[in-house]
Amino acid sequence: MAQYSTMVITELGKILYAKAQTGKSLVYTKMQIGSGQVSGDPSNLTNLVQPIGNPFTISSITITGNTAMIKGVFQNTGITQTTYNCELGIFAQDPDIGEILYAYANAGGNGDFIPPEAAGPFAREFQINVAIGSATSVTAVIPPTAFVTVSDFNAHVNNANIHIPRSEFESAINSLQNQIDTIKATFPDSFNHNLFDDGLETIDDIALTNGYYNAEYSRIEV
Repeated sequence: MAQYSTMVITELGKILYAKAQTGKSLVYTKMQIGSGQVSGDPSNLTNLVQPIGNPFTISSITITGNTAMIKGVFQNTGITQTTYNCELGIFAQDPDIGEILYAYANAGGNGDFIPPEAAGPFAREFQINVAIGSATSVTAVIPPTAFVTVSDFNAHVNNANIHIPRSEFESAINSLQNQIDTIKATFPDSFNHNLFDDGLETIDDIALTNGYYNAEYSRIEV
């Protein structure tokens, strides 16, 4: 795995960060890797130096305190030859100027290699941790087709805050069934048959307050 330097927020990213502290939305849109080397201050970049393939989608975002942990999965689709990878960037949507390169890191000579598609499918998960300060609206663009890693899936399934454990669900169903059985036991014939035995041949002794009497079928209809 590439050993990236500390990720820096770009100058445009700093402007968006400041906006987010005043209530503006901070929306991360995509990630991208590259093979270029930085000359000068990386915070001045507005794009990767030498991008590899197309940007890839974000698969998950988790907010812990003032940090957003953002994951995305790169695939080697369209890569025609072994390619050196040392750049990593994340983009965000500025509400005033559009999509920007928000943060950037470079591994220099400590990068790794991406095999070509012809060598077989290849995927790699990247996680970027970025500071969000006191921003109150932090989200990511995650398409329905985004990859879900096994670790993220298990964390979601086992999250007791959004899922009821099966044992609790079964216990609740059993309790409800017991309550229904108790109610049924208090009524004649336990609701198993219709005990209404008036044939409705006439309605002389019936005061109808809602509906009407269908003489053809000898029934009250509402």
